[in-house]
Amino acid sequence: MGRVGAAHEYVPHTIFLSVPAGHNVANLLRGVVLSQLLSREDLRVVILSPFSIDPRFTSEFAHPRVAFEVLHAHRPRTLERVVDSILSERFLLETGLTAPRLQRDRARLTDGWRGRRALVALKSAVSRLPVSRWSWFRAAEACVPRDRYAPLFERCRPALVVTATAGFLLAEIPLIATARARGVPMMGADLGWDNLSSKYRPIRRVDYLTVWNEAMRDEAVRYHGFARDRVSVSGAVQFDPYLRGEALEPRHQFLRAIGADPDRRLVTLATPPYTMYPSAGLLVETLAQAVERDRLGPPAQLLVRVHPRDDLEAYQAYRARPHVLVEKPIARMTAVEGIPPYDVFAPTVANRQHLAATLAHSDVLVNFASTTTVEACIFDTPVINVGFDAEPDLPLPVSIRRYYEYEHYRPVIELGAARVARDPDDLVARIRHYLEDPSEDREARQALVRACCAFTDGESGTRVAKQILGVLARVAPAA
Repeated sequence: MGRVGAAHEYVPHTIFLSVPAGHNVANLLRGVVLSQLLSREDLRVVILSPFSIDPRFTSEFAHPRVAFEVLHAHRPRTLERVVDSILSERFLLETGLTAPRLQRDRARLTDGWRGRRALVALKSAVSRLPVSRWSWFRAAEACVPRDRYAPLFERCRPALVVTATAGFLLAEIPLIATARARGVPMMGADLGWDNLSSKYRPIRRVDYLTVWNEAMRDEAVRYHGFARDRVSVSGAVQFDPYLRGEALEPRHQFLRAIGADPDRRLVTLATPPYTMYPSAGLLVETLAQAVERDRLGPPAQLLVRVHPRDDLEAYQAYRARPHVLVEKPIARMTAVEGIPPYDVFAPTVANRQHLAATLAHSDVLVNFASTTTVEACIFDTPVINVGFDAEPDLPLPVSIRRYYEYEHYRPVIELGAARVARDPDDLVARIRHYLEDPSEDREARQALVRACCAFTDGESGTRVAKQILGVLARVAPAA
C-alpha cells in the first residue's frame, strides 16, 4: 500500500482527497474525477479514507502518484459537542430552514433524557447571544484535536485539501480543522443533493464548493455565507452513467437474471432505513397483498430493493410470497474501527449498472424522499412517494411526512414529478393508475431532471475535476 513518506517521484503539487464514505468512493474515485486529476503529471494525490486499510481499495486505485492514508473515525468530546450544538441552533435561527428544525424537534421528541429540557433552554439562550456564527465556527474548530494529521500536513505540504462532505461526516472534521489551522485552502466536492439545506449541523467552512445545480449554489450563498464566485456548478457526478446513455441489458434478460417474470409488470420498492421509517412492514405487506390479489390492474410483481442502511434479514420472509423478490445488490468495503456501518457500502460500476437497469425496466418506483426519485425520472419511470405511517396522526417531526417539507425536496412535489400516497389504498390506486398510463407526469419528470442535474451530458465528473484543477491554479500557481 502506498503511504506518504515512501519513495515517490517529486511533483510540484499535492492534493489531499478525502473519501470518507462508500458513495464518495463511487463518485470521486470510480468515475473520472481521480483519473482526470492524475492526467496532470505535476500533481500527486493523497487519498485519505477509512478504507485505506482494505487491500482491495488500495489495489484498485494504485498509481505511481497516488498515496493512501487512513481517515480515522472522529468521536467529538464533550466541549466540542456543546459548541457544535450551539452552532447548529444559531444556524437554524439565522436561516429559518424547515428541514433542520424538524430534525431538531424529532431529536427532542425521541430523546427521553430528563435533563434535555434544561439543556434546550440553555442552548437556546446561548445561541441568541450577540456572537456571530463565524465566531462559533472558530470556537468549534478550536475544540477539535489536530495532532493526528499535523505530521501528515508537515510532510506533504498539500496545496489543496478536497473534502467530500465539508464536515457532515464526523471523520472529516479533524482534517478540516487541521487544514484551517495551517492555512491550507479547501474545496468541498461531491456534496449531496440535500446537504446545504437539510442538515441540522451546518457545514464546516471550506474556501470553495462545487455543487450540483443553481439552487444549491443559491443555498451556499444564502445560508452558508459563500461568495458566489467561490461556488461552481458541476452537475450530479453519480448520474453520469445514466445521462451518457450507457447500454443496458434488455428487459426480458434483466428480469430473468433477477428471477422475475418478463410477462408481468415490475413494481420496485426502494426501502428506507428502519430508523427513518419503522413502518416498512406495513408497506411491504400492502404491496405484496396488492400483487397477490391482482389489485394493480395488469399482472404485476414486486421487487424489494433493500437500502444499504437497512437490514436484509428483516425482509427475508417475503421471499416466500408469490411474485415478490428481495435483493440488496451493493458491495461493501473494510474500514477502520468506528466508521458507521452504513458508510462502508461502496457501489461498484456493476452495482450502478444493475441499479440503472432496475430503474429503467421498472414500471413504477415506490420510494421516499431520496435521490432514487431523480434517478427514476432520468429513465422516465413514474415515482410514488410513501407519505403514511403505520401509526396514524404522528407529530410531523416523527412522521415520514416530514421529508416532503424539506426545502430540497419541495420542488419535486410542486413540479408533480413524484406523487405522494397518503394511505395504503391511495398507494395501490396510484400504482394502478401509472401502470395504465405511464406517460402521466412525463413533462414534470423531465423538468425535475433538468433542474436537479443542471447538465444532462454525463460529463459532471469531468467538470468536477476541471473545477478542482481550476482552484488549484488559483491558490497555488505553478511551482
